[in-house]
Amino acid sequence: MENDTFELTYQELSPACEAILFASGDPIPQERIAEILNVDVKTVEEVMSKLVSAYENNPWGGLLVRKVENSYVMSTKPGMKKVLERMFSPKMHPPLSQASYETLAVIAYNQPVTRAQVESVRGVSSDSIISRLIDRGWIEECGNLDAPGRPALFKTSKQFLMEFGISSVDELPSMELMSYQTIRDLEDSLAKAAGNDDRQITIEGIMESSEDNEQEEADDGEHN
Repeated sequence: MENDTFELTYQELSPACEAILFASGDPIPQERIAEILNVDVKTVEEVMSKLVSAYENNPWGGLLVRKVENSYVMSTKPGMKKVLERMFSPKMHPPLSQASYETLAVIAYNQPVTRAQVESVRGVSSDSIISRLIDRGWIEECGNLDAPGRPALFKTSKQFLMEFGISSVDELPSMELMSYQTIRDLEDSLAKAAGNDDRQITIEGIMESSEDNEQEEADDGEHN
């Protein structure tokens, strides 16, 4: 912004960044933070790095400051999951099946992908599961493939990164998708990539609910 005389001392930048994150609620790009504070992006990265460390190492706090791609967001610590589940009970989203996690993995490791490409990997129709993942906020449309019919392309969302505890898809474990013997292996690998075994996303209960899994596969079969 030309002729912008707004200025803060270096000591004031940290609380200012903290206030911006709290007021925003959603991930806010580092370029936007730099614009608000009238500083360069490098300064924002330096200040945010200190904030990230301060929140992470505070045993008395229930919040984190996290980098998600080129944005920053204030979120709750994974350890607060049980408390928040009680706060928002009944759950807004039903647990997802193993088939849903498998579809999510296909998209995460091959994005951007079309429905047809997902189905070629899984071998079954995935329309209903892709719709559930969109409703959950873990995947989103990101354009169309330049091919006959211009099919929609899908990729993982920022919500996916936030809930699985990684900053970007580059942190996904560099393993071939088919090397995962179980969805638990994928989940454990994601946790290791995030450097955090206290996961927000778990599939406890999903694996125990075989009836739900069988019903979902039956629903998918009806679309074949």
